[in-house]
Amino acid sequence: MKKNVYDQVQVFYDEAIVWEPIIQQEWVEGFLRQKAWQGISDDKLKDIWHPIQLFILYLTHFNNEDLDEISLAEYSFMVKWLSENVGSFKTTLKSVRHFFNVLIEFYTYLFSKKIVMSLDEIKEAAQEISGGRKINLLKSESIIEGLQNMEDASNEQFDDKVPFGIVIGEAVESLMLKLGKYFQQQEFTEDFERALYLYTGPFDNVSEEVEEDFWLGFWDYFLFDYHLLENDLKPLEYFNSTCSERLNKDEYQILQSLLGSSFTVFYIKRIISQDLVECVNLFTSETFQLPTPDFDYKTLKNLLFFGHIFSQGLVMINYVTSLQVSINLRNRIRDEVLRQKEIFSIQEPEATLEEFFKRHALVVRHTINILVTLAKVNVTSLNQLERSYPTIEEKRIPNNGVSGLLHDLVVEYGLSHFDEKLLGKMWYDFSQISVVNVRKSIIWATALLLTYIQVNGVNNITAEQIADKAGISITSILKKRTQLYEVLELEKFDPRYLSEDGFVISLFAE
Repeated sequence: MKKNVYDQVQVFYDEAIVWEPIIQQEWVEGFLRQKAWQGISDDKLKDIWHPIQLFILYLTHFNNEDLDEISLAEYSFMVKWLSENVGSFKTTLKSVRHFFNVLIEFYTYLFSKKIVMSLDEIKEAAQEISGGRKINLLKSESIIEGLQNMEDASNEQFDDKVPFGIVIGEAVESLMLKLGKYFQQQEFTEDFERALYLYTGPFDNVSEEVEEDFWLGFWDYFLFDYHLLENDLKPLEYFNSTCSERLNKDEYQILQSLLGSSFTVFYIKRIISQDLVECVNLFTSETFQLPTPDFDYKTLKNLLFFGHIFSQGLVMINYVTSLQVSINLRNRIRDEVLRQKEIFSIQEPEATLEEFFKRHALVVRHTINILVTLAKVNVTSLNQLERSYPTIEEKRIPNNGVSGLLHDLVVEYGLSHFDEKLLGKMWYDFSQISVVNVRKSIIWATALLLTYIQVNGVNNITAEQIADKAGISITSILKKRTQLYEVLELEKFDPRYLSEDGFVISLFAE
C-alpha cells in the first residue's frame, strides 16, 4: 500500500526514537492536518513534509534545542550544510525558497500554538538568503567553524528521493491575488457593491465589518456563488473564460479544481482517526471523509460547517464557516432550507437541490446565520407554498416591442441578466392569460419593471423616478401595474418571479 504523508512521518519518528528530535511529532502532524484541511493533496503535503524532515535532521545533527535561538548566520550555514549532505538539495533559488517558504509556514503554525515566540529571524533569513536574484550565503566564519566542528565525520549522504515542487499554498495565494486584482477593476465596481450589499444583508452596515473573517467569507461568496450582472456567470467562471491564459500551470490546475467545487453544509459524525473524520451532508445525508480539522475534539461534533468542497473531497479552511449548533437547531436549519428549495421549485419545477444552491447559496448562508444568531422561529413564510397560482398555457407570442425595451431598462437601472430573464417570464405569463393590446410599449415595459421590483421588495427605485425618466405619466404606469397584479395574482416575494436580491430581502422582512 502506498504510504501517505502521515505514514512517512510515523516511520521517520519511529526510527528517530533514539535521538529524540526537538520538533515533536504532534506539532508536525497538526501542521500537516491544517494544510490538508486547506485543500492540499497528499503529494503536496509530502513536498511540505520533506523540508521539515531535513530541518529536523539538521537540528538533531547539531544538537540544537531551541528554535528561537537560531540566528541568521546559522540559517545560512544550514542551507550550505544541506546542499553538501543531501543529494538533491541544491542551492538554487527555487530549492532554497521552497525550503524557507515551508519553514515560515511551519513556524507560523508553531507561533499560533505559542511554541515559538517570534517569526522575525526566519523571515529575515529567508529574505537575506533567497530574497534576491541569487542565493546569498552569509560569511559568518566564527559560527560556521563552530558548527562544522560538531559535524559528524562520516558526512553521511541522505537518500533524498522526494522531488521538490511548488507548494500548493503558494499557487493558491498567487491565484487569489490575481483574482482579487482583476475583480477590483473599475468595470466590476457595481457588481462588487451589489455583492457586498447582498452579503451583509439589506439592514446591515458594512462599515462596521472590519474583521478578516468577514472579508474571507465575502470573497468566498463573491468568487464562488455571486452572479455577475451582465452575464449571470460566477466570477470564477468568467475569469476562467477570459483570463485563464494568464495563469501558470499550477494556478490553472487550481482554478479548474475550484470550478469543480460545490457549496455544502455538513457536520462531523465521527472521528475515524487523528487524520480523518467522517462527515455528513446535512441535506442529502451523504457521507464523506475529510482531513481532521484543527479544532478541539470535544467541540467537533457540535459544529455545523458550510463552505465549498471540491470534487477530490477537499475543502478550503479559510473559506469554511463553522457555527456551534444543537442537534435540534441543525434539524431546523435543514427543514428551513428544504422549504426554501420548494419555493425555488415553483419558479424552476425541475430544479435539484444542487441547482438551488448554485442559484441561492447566499440564502442558505443567511438562513443559517439568522437561525443561530437571531433565534427566529421561522425565516421562510409558508404562505407561498400553500397558495395556488394561475395556470400558464402557451397561447400567443408576447409583444416583441415590450420585450426589447425590458433589456434597455435592465441595463439603465443596474439590474441583472437573471432579473431580465424573470422580467421576460412575467411578461410571457401575463400575455398567455390576458390578451394585451399594446399601444405604447414603454408604458408596459416600465409597468413591468415597477411591478417586478416591488414584488422583490426593492425600494431604491420609485414609480416617480421611472415615470420621469421614461417621460410618461405615473398614472398610466400604475394602471398597468394594477392589471399585472390582478391577472397574475401577484403577492410580495412571489416565488415565480423571486430574484436573488428579493430572496435575500425576504429573509429579513417582518
